[in-house]
Amino acid sequence: MIKTKKVTPEISVSAQPSPKDLALIHTLGFKSIVSNRPDGEAIDQSLYEEMRQAAIYAGLEAAYLPIEESGPTGEDVEKMADLLKALPTPILAYCETGARCEALVIALMAKEA
Repeated sequence: MIKTKKVTPEISVSAQPSPKDLALIHTLGFKSIVSNRPDGEAIDQSLYEEMRQAAIYAGLEAAYLPIEESGPTGEDVEKMADLLKALPTPILAYCETGARCEALVIALMAKEA
């Protein structure tokens, strides 16, 4: 079972789901996913293209904004702001554990404050 953490009304975060989890994620009310996990970070991870295809099949929009382990940059925050305007909400952002996604959303909220 995928565990999500609501950070704002529009964005929740989680560890990386499997492609099979995306139908459940849609059932939970999410409209979009954002992958913040770079492809190739782990041998056993599902790559973005596989996740994108599974998302489309599940009725979700998908976007790819890889965040390095060092954390989000100012450019990453700008790109996430653009995705928030472009994608249907609520959005589920994921990375390996959800920590980078949460840092990105917190940086976005600080920028908008």
